[in-house]
Amino acid sequence: MLTTGAFGYLADYLLAWLLVASLGLHTWCFFRFFPQRRSPRTALVVGNVLVLGCLLGGAFLIGETYFRFLCVETDSFGVSLPARRWFAIHTQLNSLGCRDVEWTPEKPPGVRRIAFIGDSFTYGWGVERVEDRFTERLQSLFDRRAPGTVQVMNVAKPGWGTEAQIKPIRDMIDLFHVDEVVLCHVANDIEKLLPTTVDFNPIKPPEPRFFNPDSSCLLDALYRRIWLPRLPTVRGYHDWLAEGYANDEIWQRHQHNLYEVFRECREREVAIRVVLLPLLRVGGEKLQLERLHATLRRFLEVNGVEVLDVLPAMPRVPAEDLVVSPQDAHPNALSHSIFARIIWDAFYATANAGTP
Repeated sequence: MLTTGAFGYLADYLLAWLLVASLGLHTWCFFRFFPQRRSPRTALVVGNVLVLGCLLGGAFLIGETYFRFLCVETDSFGVSLPARRWFAIHTQLNSLGCRDVEWTPEKPPGVRRIAFIGDSFTYGWGVERVEDRFTERLQSLFDRRAPGTVQVMNVAKPGWGTEAQIKPIRDMIDLFHVDEVVLCHVANDIEKLLPTTVDFNPIKPPEPRFFNPDSSCLLDALYRRIWLPRLPTVRGYHDWLAEGYANDEIWQRHQHNLYEVFRECREREVAIRVVLLPLLRVGGEKLQLERLHATLRRFLEVNGVEVLDVLPAMPRVPAEDLVVSPQDAHPNALSHSIFARIIWDAFYATANAGTP
């Protein structure tokens, strides 16, 4: 077998071992048989080069082995082998492709169902234990107060924008009889409406051109950690978002998608709330997150939607403490616990909370 989905091209890995082993053998042969007394200067130069090559080869094999077989971690895009392994190990999806238990259409008598609709932030991208997500933490708080009276449902998929969430919201209401929809909106939910080109697509950053990432996980890791963040398509991501919200046509289309969410809920007499979850690590020069959240709040309030902006309530701690890793800007378990407490205090803390 030349390749597997979890470990890349194994033939290339074995070839790397063969090359380093060959280099080590040639180095041994050089020191064993080369007449060093006749050409001491040549022996010194060639010997140093061979020893350095062996050391670099050994370091390469150690790094390649780690990233190919041992490293299990997400990145912001989820395309590296360690990220693919993370999803294979730590995520279990139900029949609808959501990272949650299997839901039954029959709702138990006296139970209120609350569906949290979102993208990768709600999904818990990079959070290993589902118990650490804010939806499960909210479920624990409900169970602590009145066991068995509320079911919290996590309806989220990575990459979902607002338009993609309209049909799932309709299905959750019609098929699973949810009583309340909480739309977990993130500033990047507008992504699918923004223009891209062959050379500039922040949703899908360029792959390395000079090597196959499945052939060398070490080179791929160095590419994604050192080179990729310097590219305009990645470095300009947040400015790209800001330009999208500043574009009247795109903003109108996004408002229309939000209107559709409200309409689906109101026509079916289902409560609708919106939680504005913040981007935790913002770069560029154009995206002013506080101002953007204020614009979204005004729009939602004008349309009679109860909205909670999490950003002002976030503790003043470094972004590095709130994200999964330097390579992954998604919220970590600490952020999810903060989200859960803020949402609980705003929407559900009082004994009769649960019905807007």
